[in-house]
Parts: sequence; C-alpha cells; structure tokens
Amino acid sequence: MKAACPRVAPSSARSNVRAHRALPCASRLFLVVLSDMNSDGTSNPSLRDLASEIGYVQIYWSFLESAMRAQLQAAGIQIAKGPIISHWRIHMQQLLADPADHGIIASRLFAVEQVAASRNLLAHGIQSASADPWEKGSAFVVCAATDGSLHRLTIEMIRGLAEDIDRVRRLITGQRVN
Repeated sequence: MKAACPRVAPSSARSNVRAHRALPCASRLFLVVLSDMNSDGTSNPSLRDLASEIGYVQIYWSFLESAMRAQLQAAGIQIAKGPIISHWRIHMQQLLADPADHGIIASRLFAVEQVAASRNLLAHGIQSASADPWEKGSAFVVCAATDGSLHRLTIEMIRGLAEDIDRVRRLITGQRVN
C-alpha cells in the first residue's frame, strides 16, 4: 500500500507555497516561492516602485520645462544659461502687466509654483527612502526643504505629483485640463 502524499499548506501572508507534481508522490518536490503579495492577493510597493514614481515626476517635469522653453522661444527670448523656470517666471511676471491676461497668467504662475515646490523636494532634498513590500503604507521618502523642514512624501503623493505636473503643463500650453 502506498503512503499518502502530504498536502500543500495554505498560503501565508508572506509567501505562496506551490507543489510540483511532475515527480512521483514519494519524490514530490515542494517549492516555497516568496513574493511581495499579501494574503488578500494585493501587493505593496517596493523600493523599485518608489524609485520609478520619482522618475516619472522628473520626466513629467522635463516635459513641463520643454513647454516653458517653447513659450520663451515663441516670445523671442533666448536662454543662454540658468534654470528654464527662472526665465519663464520673469517672462510671465512681465506679462502680468497686461490687465486683460492678469488672471490667466497669475493662475499659471501659481500652478507652476505649487508643483515646483514638491518637485524640488524630490530633486534636491531626499534624505531617506523606505519601502517594505510586506507592509502596507511603507513606501515613502523623507525630504529636507531649503529651510530645513522635513517632509514625508508617500508613493501616492509622488504619483499624484506627476499627474499634477502634467496637468500644469497642459494648463500653461492652453490644452484641455481635466
């Protein structure tokens, strides 16, 4: 009489257990596959995911700067050196003198300043990063502002920032903004 083969234990919160059935029962191989999956089938962000979201912010920022550069060139302003945003701010502030466009220009300047502050934290102030795929809510960076204050930006906030930067790019170029 053959001995009964052991059954596979149920999945735990930190691993999935799978049996390999290609071998006869007496020689069955059990594999433990570690994954970043929770017991409910969802996964939490890893450090790679966090870094990727920060990268998206930088890419969308470069798209915004490209739109600023195009506006400056259309106005006949040549940029020899210095940050694009500084030249764009000066140009927009000069346009504020026209009362007809004051509200539009002011809203564009304000929107750019809002996303620039958070983007600058990520570009120049990251002090630490954390992401534990087995712990919910653990993906964040701590950034130091120029005044020394510390800011904790979660992966969700960073993801939202990339979307906000793209929305601001569309705003300053006159494209439809949702």
